[in-house]
Amino acid sequence: MWDRKRPSHRMSTCHLLFLLLILLFTCQVRVKADVSVDNVRISFEPSRSVDRATQVTVKCQAIISRGQSAPRVELSIMKDNRLVMNTTDENAWEHPIASARAADMGTYKCLWSAPGKQGSSEGEKLKVTGTATPTLTVGQDKRFIQEGDEVNATCSAPGERGPFIFSFSVDNKEVHEGPTESPNYNVKLQLKKSGHNNLTCQYKVKLYSDTVKSDDSTAVIIDVKEINVHVSLTVNPSTTIFEADHFQVLCKVTPHNWMQNVSLMKGGNILNSGPGRTEHTSAAAQASDAGEYMCKVEVNAVSKIGQEMLTVKELFSTPTMRSFPEEPFEGDLVQLICQSANISLERIEQVKYSIFKNRIPLPLSNRPDRVIVRAGPSSDGNYTCLAEAKSISKKSPLIIFKSKVLASRPQISVKGTVILGRNFQIKCNSSGTLPINYTLFRDNTSLGTQTVSSAWQDALFTTNISRKEHISSFWCRAQNSGSKKYADGGRLNAFVVEPLGKPLLTTVPIPENVEEGKELILICNVPSGTPPITFKWFSTGSRAHLYTGTVNTRYSNHTMQWMEIKDSAEYYCEASNAANRDSSNRVSIKVSLATWKKGLIVVVCLLVVTALVIAFIVRKAKRGKRETTTELSVKPAGPKSDDSLAVNMDHETAFLNKDAVSLSDTTERNASGWT
Repeated sequence: MWDRKRPSHRMSTCHLLFLLLILLFTCQVRVKADVSVDNVRISFEPSRSVDRATQVTVKCQAIISRGQSAPRVELSIMKDNRLVMNTTDENAWEHPIASARAADMGTYKCLWSAPGKQGSSEGEKLKVTGTATPTLTVGQDKRFIQEGDEVNATCSAPGERGPFIFSFSVDNKEVHEGPTESPNYNVKLQLKKSGHNNLTCQYKVKLYSDTVKSDDSTAVIIDVKEINVHVSLTVNPSTTIFEADHFQVLCKVTPHNWMQNVSLMKGGNILNSGPGRTEHTSAAAQASDAGEYMCKVEVNAVSKIGQEMLTVKELFSTPTMRSFPEEPFEGDLVQLICQSANISLERIEQVKYSIFKNRIPLPLSNRPDRVIVRAGPSSDGNYTCLAEAKSISKKSPLIIFKSKVLASRPQISVKGTVILGRNFQIKCNSSGTLPINYTLFRDNTSLGTQTVSSAWQDALFTTNISRKEHISSFWCRAQNSGSKKYADGGRLNAFVVEPLGKPLLTTVPIPENVEEGKELILICNVPSGTPPITFKWFSTGSRAHLYTGTVNTRYSNHTMQWMEIKDSAEYYCEASNAANRDSSNRVSIKVSLATWKKGLIVVVCLLVVTALVIAFIVRKAKRGKRETTTELSVKPAGPKSDDSLAVNMDHETAFLNKDAVSLSDTTERNASGWT
């Protein structure tokens, strides 16, 4: 008994637990649904735009509705996406700013969240006008320093909040900048300019996407005493000299007992250095020696320099190579000239020139600055020249000399097929240096000129002829652009296709004499046209053509070996060549019976007629005999009064009638019986 009741108690407990879980879940859903936040907005008191040090309150307001057992709503305020406050009390949903600063500027937003829900207000910007003037302090003992000494300077942003970027300037020129979170920034500065130095500082407050710049601080004047060290640089004999002249650059430091190392430089290269003095000497000045020379010594991290500009005039300019004519053709005489455009005649009398081909010197002509060569493959190469005077030599830039190739004798040909009376293209082609001008002639008449400037371009001319023999009247002329020489080609030799005339179809035998069982020869002929010609024969009684053949004559034939009655139809032929295609007239063929069949029909007909005649005669003879017999048999039995009946029976009486014949036969049989 007890064992049977235990399972029922367990099931009741499970049912209760299940109902409890459903109830809890339902309550949670209702709690979530019982929270509602509406009309969220943000405001600033007293205003969204205030002056520095103003007390500002960022306030958030909303209509919050909740059930009795609903959880509290999390409320917060964000500035530039950073949390500034958090609460669950909607009455304390605000952020006070006791004294507004530039760092408080930004975009504020009110946020709320509840289980399964969240929302926010629109973002609003707070603007704060004004920053504190920075203060600059330096040590009292650093108001008077020597050139190269360091100054310990501190710039402060009183009452401001960071982050900051501080900068320092000397005479309105920035010398240092650095970031910091602190409102005080310290730096060591080295002032290198002697005399009064106006030192100022300023700061920038870094915002989310911008910076706010302060005014400059009050300037602090720092006197810098120059170090008593001087550098002098002299150029002898002058700062302006000629190539090949001797010159000296001297660098010295005063006072003379100063033994600090001094360097002589030009263009970033150190030419020489030494304690207290150094120099650079050249026995023959080059054009490359021109430029700015600088003498430098470093004292207490301060550089003392002296500078001079040296000008070196050319005895002669760098020579250039040129050819005359500039673009020679093979066979032309060419002058290769080497010359310097500028020569200082007050310093030198002449310049010696040497010309080289592929680094091999060439003998000069009767003039000392040129050579004469004949253009062609043997004279092609790399040419340079050398100009010399005193101890100075200058080399010209390299030129690559290559003779132009004259146009060869042009070849003339046709593009495609030449058809009499139709346009076709003539092609002219030759070898040589491009561009080449091609002129097409017809006998002595010019038909036009084409210029070919690239290897993949053709000189094509469009023309036509009316007679075959005219094809040989064309020829080409080729001439290089810029050349007076030209080359003429030969006459055009090309195959000319004459269009076909109207084909004519004839038959053997003639159409009226075509008999069954005999052959029919279809002959197709064209009056004009160029072979090879393709002939085709057709019949209106057949879908496919009867026969095709290509011949080198203007006619061809097709034989139909055994004609039948069903071959009766219209026949025609078609002729085609490279020029055109045309069809002939249509010939109507009616195949008649064979002769023997005709004779047989006649014989049969005659036999039939003869048989009919004989049958008629025989039959007639039988009738006459029957009539006589009948007449003789009737006379004895009949009265005389009936004689008229026998006498009146003639050939018009209808004895062929069945009833009449039967009566006659009966009478005849009766008479016989009587007999």
